[in-house]
Amino acid sequence: MLDKNLKNAKILIIDDQQHNIDVLTGLLEITGYKNYTTCSDSRKVTDLYNTFKPHLILLDLMMPHFDGFQIMEQLKSLVSAGTFLPILVLTADIKTETKQQALSNGASDFLTKPFDLIEVELRTRNLLKSLYLHQQLENQNLILEEKVKERTAELEKTNIELVASKDKAEESNRLKTAFLSNMSHEIRTPMNGILNFSELLKDPELKIEKQQVFLNVIEKSAKRLLVTVNNIVDISKIESGLMNLYISEFDLNKQIEEIEAFFIPETEKKGIQFIVTNTIPNQDSLISSDSEKIHSILLNLVKNAIKFTMEGSVELVCSKKGNRLEFYVKDTGIGIPLDRQPFIFDRFVQADIEDKAVYEGSGLGLAISKAYAEMLGGKLWVKSEYGNGSIFYFTMPLQTGEKEQKNFEDPTKATDYSNKINKIKILIAEDDKNSSILLGAILADINSEILYAKTGVEAVETCQEHPDINLILMDVKMNGYEATKQIRLFNENIIIIAQSAYALVGESERAINAGCNSYISKPFTKVELMDQLYEYFAVTTVEKNNY
Repeated sequence: MLDKNLKNAKILIIDDQQHNIDVLTGLLEITGYKNYTTCSDSRKVTDLYNTFKPHLILLDLMMPHFDGFQIMEQLKSLVSAGTFLPILVLTADIKTETKQQALSNGASDFLTKPFDLIEVELRTRNLLKSLYLHQQLENQNLILEEKVKERTAELEKTNIELVASKDKAEESNRLKTAFLSNMSHEIRTPMNGILNFSELLKDPELKIEKQQVFLNVIEKSAKRLLVTVNNIVDISKIESGLMNLYISEFDLNKQIEEIEAFFIPETEKKGIQFIVTNTIPNQDSLISSDSEKIHSILLNLVKNAIKFTMEGSVELVCSKKGNRLEFYVKDTGIGIPLDRQPFIFDRFVQADIEDKAVYEGSGLGLAISKAYAEMLGGKLWVKSEYGNGSIFYFTMPLQTGEKEQKNFEDPTKATDYSNKINKIKILIAEDDKNSSILLGAILADINSEILYAKTGVEAVETCQEHPDINLILMDVKMNGYEATKQIRLFNENIIIIAQSAYALVGESERAINAGCNSYISKPFTKVELMDQLYEYFAVTTVEKNNY
């Protein structure tokens, strides 16, 4: 009878992220809970509560409009005195004070993302069982009610003491904590999607269309995670002075057209206009500069404008004034308060704003963009009025340096390398099994013999036993640099490409100093790896020119 009552319980899921809702509803379906409903707009919670009358709420904390703490406050006025409403908080915020605040505000339990689905089901069952027992005993057991009140008072007292202690910390520590919290959110939230949707994909009865939806979420989450990691690496390079300019000739107007095409689907989906006004004459659009950094600046500015604009438009304007290029991105978004504008280009500034839960991002984009603008000899600044949108200006010289001499490859060189790279003997020195399998699959196209080594010592021994090996893909984590130095003592001609997930400043120079021919940072694409192999093992110069 108890199990039947629990399975019939009404469960309300409140979360602004659809992939989180999908994970939780999938869990409820699998475990037999059929009577549930969801809400992704926190403004509709009170109306939905009055009509649905849930027995249990699964609540996210960080949401636009009203956060989880505000929702719990609203529910207090709707829940009858003496009625027990269990709330399970599911959040990416792992700070101790957040957990204590949630529990003191009315939450019954607390889990951080990425959560374990089995643990969610067990905690859901336990909370519903507690509700059932509470309903049976609330009119008979006043002693239990007093104990609950005493426990709540103790938690509130503890929370007040901890908050008071936290408030005494220095300002620098507060900002550091805010940044780490934001980084945790930006890493754990996409990881939650990756882990849980991967788990759901294991269902053998999952329909093809659902598989595609889940795979798209996993891909999107992985890309968001990679952007965060890349931003951290870039700001590290900038601050250490190791970020370099790479000057080449490129068509600026074509780059602007690509940016317009990239953002149009996003703005159409959001229901806002994206207007591009480019008055740079075609005869002046072939410029010599660092195309990647210009592209990054414009991409960051437009993406920020779209993110903070709920209605209206975003406008990108490009022009040439004398020997300078001028750009500005104007939006009709929320604007920036005057007292915050002097700090908007400081690194990690987004981690320190009160409504950080509403907008995803590491808070590094504007800091990186400003550094890039100054490296190009230009400037980046903002004019904004809170509530009336913002305008970000970016200017730079038309020429930022001497054109880099480059040997441009034939653009027709495709990703089919089967007839473009010589048959070679390859040693994959990699201690991670999954990475070895991936590399083997990537290299299958070039019809080469592949050997494997799991340690640096094994890589050295394999090279001694097989002097005809042409290439080593050397993972640096397994003492790869030391292994490279040992191999160079008896083989100076073998090509060694270092591969690493460290992606730290100076890692490429360290690889070259150890004796490697080149370096590739994980995650890398098949094309990126094959491009390096093509440089060393192209079939012949004549054939290369024919591709």
